[in-house]
Amino acid sequence: MNKKYDWDKVESYFMEVGFESRISLKDIGDRFFIPYQTVRRYAAAHEWHNRRYRAWVKEKHSMSVMELRKSL
Repeated sequence: MNKKYDWDKVESYFMEVGFESRISLKDIGDRFFIPYQTVRRYAAAHEWHNRRYRAWVKEKHSMSVMELRKSL
């Protein structure tokens, strides 16, 4: 396993800035000195965008995604 980058720290930052910040994976790569393609591949494999979006929905609507779907 590649331990070259502290992915926990990078992912934590990506989640903390939140969905509405509109921070890009390119910005993340620049901030942590990781090539963009590496960040993009890792984020896609670990579904960062989906997880951040789900957290935003939960925070915004104070309900789970399933509860939100049922209400629509």
